[in-house]
Amino acid sequence: MLRNLNQPSFPDPTGGGPLISIAICTRNRAAYLEAALRSVLPQLQDDTELMVVDNGSTDHTADLVRQFAADHPAVRYLIETSTGLSIARNTAMVQARGQYVIFLDDDATVEPGWLAAYRQFFQTPPAPQIAVAGGAVLPKYQSPPPAWLSPRENNFDRGARPFRFQRQDGPWETNSAYARLPVLKLGGFDVRLGHIGACVGSHEGPDLMLRLQDAGYEVWWLPGAAVRHTIHADRINLRWYCRAAFASGAASALKRLKLAGRPGRRLTLRVGRLAVAPFQVLINLAAFLVCILLGRPAVSVTALRRALRATGYGWQLMKLKS
Repeated sequence: MLRNLNQPSFPDPTGGGPLISIAICTRNRAAYLEAALRSVLPQLQDDTELMVVDNGSTDHTADLVRQFAADHPAVRYLIETSTGLSIARNTAMVQARGQYVIFLDDDATVEPGWLAAYRQFFQTPPAPQIAVAGGAVLPKYQSPPPAWLSPRENNFDRGARPFRFQRQDGPWETNSAYARLPVLKLGGFDVRLGHIGACVGSHEGPDLMLRLQDAGYEVWWLPGAAVRHTIHADRINLRWYCRAAFASGAASALKRLKLAGRPGRRLTLRVGRLAVAPFQVLINLAAFLVCILLGRPAVSVTALRRALRATGYGWQLMKLKS
């Protein structure tokens, strides 16, 4: 279930608060968080606040952020003890003073002009019903990427012109902004999706964007607002990418089940997708083996991950409570 975010005690942000709230949700990443904060602070202006939502850290995150808050009045330190990235993001949405909330990962740093691009976009939006906008995410590898990893894997850039995303498409959560009131109206991020502690999760952003689009809002690409996202050395291995592929499939199934709505449609989805899932898995495993023999590691790993994603999708559909 979604958490109830409609807290009447919090003031309407249109009544004099800052235009933009920047939210960094973090858990036990103080070393990376410091770099993220230092990259954002020089770009802050009077219409901006910087929130750090600590999702149960046990390292020195609290001391670090409290020192930043003491030196910079625009920095706010929030604590969310319930584990889960979507829960932390919902906390940021509830507590934000801005009309728009920009989410930045705790292991990312912003490029010059990042906040100015967001500010200008929201001050003079190209359309009246924009609820989400986001910009480029450029990889910063801690160690050289292996040959089997596609160069496009951790790179998200849609060009130099703003445009409206089509349904079921949108920016990456690493660098994305949401209009606060529409998000609260729709219940925020689904807490069943996204990272939960050590469990790799995803699709919390696409799920929310899809609900916003179905409610009549628009999702836009914003050029000029780029970030550099750290690709950790311990995640540049096949085991981690396989785990992430399985989790992505399970999250995608949850999203589709929710969109299906009525029990009859959910049953049709389960039966139909479970019927084809074994064939999807076998075809992709066969492609994986063939591409290995042909010496095409990047294509072979892509096929393996597709097989695992289909497996995760089917596994989630078989769970009676999903």
